Amino acid sequence: MSEAELNNPRQTTYIGVLALTLMTTALFLTLRNMPMMAETGMRMVFFNIITVFAFLVPVALVSAELATAWPRNGVFHWVEEAFGTRWGLTAVWLQWVQSLFGITSILSYVAASLAYAIDPALAASRTFIVVVILTVYWSATLLNLRGMRASSLISSICLGAGVLLPTALLIGLAFFYVLQGHPLQLNLAMTADNWLPLNDSHQSLVLFLSFIFGVVGIEVSASHAREVRNVQRNYPLAVFSAAILGFALTLLGGLAVAAVVPVDQLDLVSGSVQALQRLLHIWRLDWLLAPIALLVALGAAGQVSTWVVGPIKGLWAAGCAGNLPPLLQATNAQGVARNLLLIQACLMSGVALVFFVVPSVDSAFLLLTSAAVILYAVMYLMLFASAIRLRYSRADIVRPYRIPGGYNWGLWLVAGTGFITTLACFFIGFLPPGTDMAGPTYVFAMLAILMLMLAVPQLLYRWRRPGWAAIKKE
Repeated sequence: MSEAELNNPRQTTYIGVLALTLMTTALFLTLRNMPMMAETGMRMVFFNIITVFAFLVPVALVSAELATAWPRNGVFHWVEEAFGTRWGLTAVWLQWVQSLFGITSILSYVAASLAYAIDPALAASRTFIVVVILTVYWSATLLNLRGMRASSLISSICLGAGVLLPTALLIGLAFFYVLQGHPLQLNLAMTADNWLPLNDSHQSLVLFLSFIFGVVGIEVSASHAREVRNVQRNYPLAVFSAAILGFALTLLGGLAVAAVVPVDQLDLVSGSVQALQRLLHIWRLDWLLAPIALLVALGAAGQVSTWVVGPIKGLWAAGCAGNLPPLLQATNAQGVARNLLLIQACLMSGVALVFFVVPSVDSAFLLLTSAAVILYAVMYLMLFASAIRLRYSRADIVRPYRIPGGYNWGLWLVAGTGFITTLACFFIGFLPPGTDMAGPTYVFAMLAILMLMLAVPQLLYRWRRPGWAAIKKE
């Protein structure tokens, strides 16, 4: 052990490759996306490959380089270094505000899963969906006001019991379903159209956004890059391992749902539990449905708990730099940004009312997912552009982790691939999801949301006052 390590105990604590792999996988592994995958049939293989290797891996590697060079304040500081405070604030604002739409779609999945533990008919009830959304979200908000320790423990338990266990059960039962010769609902024809989005590409591309939405937020894992020994080797190894593990489990889960549930009967929100219901009925294990549905809902609720406080941290850090009024910088005794958290809960409650406006629960789910992806896409475009710009403008900064591949071409390849994929997702987000939503109305709604969400940080930056940086912690 070196003298530096002895003098600084914090440097002797490292995260192993296995631990980082599991931590990274936990950020995006969920049953929520499996019904959307099943809806695309065998095209899910193509969409999964694009999602993991053209988006997930580029985001993780770019974030690792930026996080090890500028470990303070995440996306806000990275974009600020590249393009100035105005755009740093815009980036972190988008990272936060998309969660209002994204968390609501996750919570609708919690409600639909919970319905199977009570009465499956409730999965189509808008009132039930909204009541569960508000109850779970406000409960998660109050929990997070108590600090990170309780929230982290609950999230870990929810991941194991509510995600890994039901996923393993779904894949295992579907495997025996196929082995025993039950009717296969999945078209395995070896034709180009069956494996690629050539015909009916509109709906397939819209569903592709759900694949992307399933892995957004992966940049959070970059915050651990400085805690990894031999980061140049072990960090990308952990990221690729997590990508392969997530790819395998979500793909197998999607295939399991597609094999069991006919596509014309598939519920895009609760399809995973729907498949489990059919599988359990075959082996006369119907009594297991209620507890398993509760576990699935618990797993998604645990993911919500993580998302409730995660994006707030970046916005609060930007606020403490003088970009938000002191009232929004206040923290409680546990160091939690109390006022921001409560405002977030109120805004999210308003977004949840979209379920009373759109024609169906499925349409609301896709609408919220599309809005979240469009907003997050703009932030990711800024992230990739910042990485490239900083490689030239701040070439003097030491980067403990550096994307391999010559001096700059490796970065251009990785960040460029991510940028192109993100740009494609941005435009796909303007394609109306579902046949019961008018095209012009949908496009107008998405443009209005985007323009409004881009205008708010510009106004905050323009109206900020020098005194806002002088905050008083409670």
